[in-house]
Amino acid sequence: MATNNANSRPISTYPIPASIQTKLNKAGFLTTGSVLNLRPSELSSSAEISVEDAADVLDLVGKPMGKFLDTKTALEILREEQLLHPIVTLSQNVDEILCGGVPLSKVTEISGIAGVGKTQLCLQLCVTVQIPEECGGIQGQAIFIDTEGSFNASRLEDMSQACVEHCRKTMNLPVDAWSLASIRENIFVYRCKEVTDLLSCVMILKEFLKSHRQVKLIVIDSLAFHFRHDLENTALRSRVLHKIAAELSRMAVDFGTAVVVTNQMTTKFDSKGQGRLTPALGTSWGHAPTLRFILDWDPSRSFRWATLIKSSSLPSGSAPYQVTKDGIRDVFFEKEIVTPPVVIVEDGIPGICFNTIV
Repeated sequence: MATNNANSRPISTYPIPASIQTKLNKAGFLTTGSVLNLRPSELSSSAEISVEDAADVLDLVGKPMGKFLDTKTALEILREEQLLHPIVTLSQNVDEILCGGVPLSKVTEISGIAGVGKTQLCLQLCVTVQIPEECGGIQGQAIFIDTEGSFNASRLEDMSQACVEHCRKTMNLPVDAWSLASIRENIFVYRCKEVTDLLSCVMILKEFLKSHRQVKLIVIDSLAFHFRHDLENTALRSRVLHKIAAELSRMAVDFGTAVVVTNQMTTKFDSKGQGRLTPALGTSWGHAPTLRFILDWDPSRSFRWATLIKSSSLPSGSAPYQVTKDGIRDVFFEKEIVTPPVVIVEDGIPGICFNTIV
């Protein structure tokens, strides 16, 4: 009886992509029993889907009832997260508010006005993700998806040189253990000139990750650029953005990779008619990143602030930092006279403000 029930289970109740579901239904494959005895090549030919997709379908429907959910206990998830080391920024202040650095298996958004250091931080992470394990790093590789033409190889050289020298001086790293050449070879750069390029790149990235398991960082700089310039249709923009967000979240979890996305700022008006700078792309995108922080200049314009505005596990906080020739670094004060920015959310619009003392 149990077997008959399993064989009569509708295909539509399985977590199969809608496009494949449609082709299966059109070919007459409506229940588990209609596909169980087929080979991937037979299902591929009959339903006009790829052999890989056919194999995934057969693997899914062949599992015992409920097993495709791939459940884990909270304890198992906790232990897995404890084994994931974050990517340091080389600013102890910034790392502290992030509880050690940018986390793996999560999507992190970096927002800020032009020139505040978003790309600089992304380049820094492309270097520090490669810090050797003997120096406490994760010795990974990085993917940099460039939508604005902002990737600067010479700037990367400065940061790489400084980071290598830092590891050699402070951690006694052998001269031949880590080099500038290896840093360059382990950063894969994609240039996306329009939104269709970006969507295609994100959707095929999974196949690249399968053959490059050492990739521990994916950077998109920036996500907002093409969406604010190329897509005027609001409904289409929302669908494409949701598709990209879902795929990035899936890859972050499946491959244990940190995904860092930069975002631009836009002006929103609250119910009182007051305008305020807030991350672009709207509230629907705002739910996608696990962590969101805003970079901004201090009112003195002598240094900058990184402010965490969203996290499910960390409190909001701000950290001063500076961008030097060597990269992202701490900023030190002779005495504590600085006032950090304050996180504010009004009418659902997140932002930060400075309470200046006159």
